[in-house]
Order: sequence, then C-alpha cells, then structure tokens
Amino acid sequence: EINTWVGAIVGAVPPVMGWTAAGGSLLDPECVFLASSLFLWQFPHFFALSWMHRVDYARGGFQMVPCNDPTGDRTASLITRYSVYLAALPIASTMAGITSSMFAVEGLALNGYLLYRAKKFDDDRSNGNARSVFLTSLWYLPCLLGLFIFHSKNWNSDTSQKEISEKVVALREKGKALCVHEVLDKKDLCPVPHSSPSASKVE
Repeated sequence: EINTWVGAIVGAVPPVMGWTAAGGSLLDPECVFLASSLFLWQFPHFFALSWMHRVDYARGGFQMVPCNDPTGDRTASLITRYSVYLAALPIASTMAGITSSMFAVEGLALNGYLLYRAKKFDDDRSNGNARSVFLTSLWYLPCLLGLFIFHSKNWNSDTSQKEISEKVVALREKGKALCVHEVLDKKDLCPVPHSSPSASKVE
C-alpha cells in the first residue's frame, strides 16, 4: 500500500527540477511550496480514483488502500486529511512572505470546496462522490499553482522579465476594484489595518 506515497514523492520531483533548472535553489521557499503542493495533492486525487476502480485494481493484484478498505473508512480519512494539509499551504506561503495575502484568501475558497467534496465522500462512500473529488482535483491544481504565480511577490522585484512583471502588477491593480477588503478600506469600514504605499513613505 505504500506505493501511493512512493509515487507521490516521484510526482513532486518535476516542479523541483523545473525550479532548479531555472536557476533556483532546492532550499528556496518557492521550491518547497511547489514540491509540497504536488506531493499532497496526489492523495485526494489518486485515492478518489483508486476507490472508483478498486475492483479492477484488486483483480490485477495491486495492493491499493481502497482494495483493503471495504468500508471506505481509511480512504475517506486519507482524502480528508491530505485535503486539510493542502489548505494550510496558501496560508503558510503568505506567512513566509513569498505571496501576497490575497493568495491566502483565495486559497481558503479553493480549499474550502475541496474539503466540501471530501466531506461528501466521507458521508457517502459512493463512486459518484469519489468521482466528484477526482474531478475537483483536476482543476484544483492548475488553479492553485496559477494563483501562486499570480500572487508571487517576485513580480515586484523581477527585472529580467520587466514587461511581463508590469502587466501582472497592472492586472493586480485592476483586480483591487473587485476586492471586498479594498472597498471596505476606502470607506474606513474594514477592521483589518491596511497601510497604503503613501503612508509608508518616510517624511
């Protein structure tokens, strides 16, 4: 049954290879985030898939977790557990200073839906609910990584890709008009302290 964990390690290697090939270090927080995302994502993704096809795996002699889990208790627990771990990544990324706070906010919405699908499967271990978890995982990962890139603080300091950086920063500014926090802040209704660029200038 450890094949899933071994496979998850292998699956987490490609983004690390890409990061280091582009000149990054294995110890960079961005590299750790990418590897962690790919590693953790594979569990809700694959356990949902293997639950749907547990009979076929058993016939082929593959020792997958769902094949030895007739009630689905372990499978549901693993899907939920790793979904919770994934939910912590956007918050950790923001706290580490590699992304803006909006990544944590949008990550909560993204992970909230994944946890919802995991809870539905935990309540009813049907193939239909497993398929919903699996399908959610297909769009979840590109959305998570896309938001990670979009909200990366490296855009503000990247000089090698200045034209792209300027476009990303401009797009962020337009997005602020749709942000509830920004709207409330302008009306002095937001309880969260928010410092504007002008306020941080030294007189």
